[in-house]
Amino acid sequence: MRGRLLIIVLGLTACLLAALGLPLVITRVEQESREFFMSRADDTARFADEAESALSVGRTQRLTADLTRYDELYTTSIFVTNEDGLVICSSREGLTSAIPGVERPLLTALAGLPTREQHTLWPWDDRPYIIAEPIVRDSRILGAVITMSDTAKSRSIVVHRLVVLGLGVVALTVVALASAVLVVRWVLKPVRHLDRAAHAIGNGAVPVHVADSIGPPELRRLAARFNAMADSIAAAARNQRTFVAQATHQLRNPLTALRIRLENTEWYLADCDAEGRAEIHEALGEVDRLNEVIDALLQLARAEAVEAVRLPVDVSAMARSRARAWRAAYARSATTLTVDVPDGLTALCLPNLLGHALDGLLDNALKYASGCAVELSVRCGDDGLVEVRVCDSGPGLTEDELAHACDRFWRSPRHQDVPGTGLGLATARTLIEESGGSMELSAREPTGLEVLIRLAAVPTDLVEADPLGVSA
Repeated sequence: MRGRLLIIVLGLTACLLAALGLPLVITRVEQESREFFMSRADDTARFADEAESALSVGRTQRLTADLTRYDELYTTSIFVTNEDGLVICSSREGLTSAIPGVERPLLTALAGLPTREQHTLWPWDDRPYIIAEPIVRDSRILGAVITMSDTAKSRSIVVHRLVVLGLGVVALTVVALASAVLVVRWVLKPVRHLDRAAHAIGNGAVPVHVADSIGPPELRRLAARFNAMADSIAAAARNQRTFVAQATHQLRNPLTALRIRLENTEWYLADCDAEGRAEIHEALGEVDRLNEVIDALLQLARAEAVEAVRLPVDVSAMARSRARAWRAAYARSATTLTVDVPDGLTALCLPNLLGHALDGLLDNALKYASGCAVELSVRCGDDGLVEVRVCDSGPGLTEDELAHACDRFWRSPRHQDVPGTGLGLATARTLIEESGGSMELSAREPTGLEVLIRLAAVPTDLVEADPLGVSA
């Protein structure tokens, strides 16, 4: 935007300077041309009067001397012709009516008309300035006086004036450019602040404020309203997280009490039929499920409340650590867990969240691909990102189910009998996105599910000797 505004402002400035400067240039050049013409025309008319007197008495020696002195002083060739166009006297040798550019003014003068047409003294026009004046006595044309003036001196004056005028235009252009840069910077500075703040809020960094005391009044009001909006968003998000955390925490005590009472009730029903005891066990299972939901909601609320400060994390060590923690559970369910993790892969991540995300994905694979093969792999992608894959050969999900798999509390109709809350993948995606990465789900061939996590890699020369996550 800054470049476009500068182009517009400078374009308008250039048009304004051209609209004002070109007429001024033309006026100055025409003024110098007019002054030169009037000066030479007056001198030519004076020599015509002198020639009329000289031709009347037949003495041209004094006229020739005057012409020579004038030529030496003003570098202007002068010659006098009779009515037939033959040269009678001249200021230097070799002056004839055959000189290019002389014929037309001479014929006009011999017709009784002085030269009235003037040409502009442009710096590149080096033609001599030719003026013809008729010699008249008693309404009879006796001849003509022709002056051929060198315009170099006058053109140098024109060039000097044009240079001064051009320097003035350049100076005005520089001033206009500097003023345009300052004005555009003044106008766009709050816009850049608003853009960065909006991007930060979009990435979850709230609250974010911008300065509301710079820029035009309209942008100041916009900045103030943006700050109010950011505060409202931050307050709403904070209240929502607080409510979820408090509500889930407050539910723990009654659920614990309910479980204790149900367990105590089981003793009183020891002599009852098997159906009654089964109902008690079902009720205890529902209490356990509610506890799982509460734990998942708490973890999700904490993930959304984490400040986005990303640090180098040893993804390789973190992946191996979580795989070791889950091996016993996988062994009990006869599920194969294969780990393919090279050393030294480090990424920018929130160190407290990556392990939780991997736990969620490994737990999800264990639930829905029990008895199948599960693979945990880490590699460096072609785009420089660290890729973490959790793949299984279980039943997988259809395309429609993949579109909703990361929605909160969503569960496939085919998996309603599998224990779970529907928050595992949603929580894992939230944790990864809070870490500045991305998580994608896709189907495997012939069956199974693949979860791909991408995190920004950290160059090895920037990794500390003991990056975060090694001991996790």
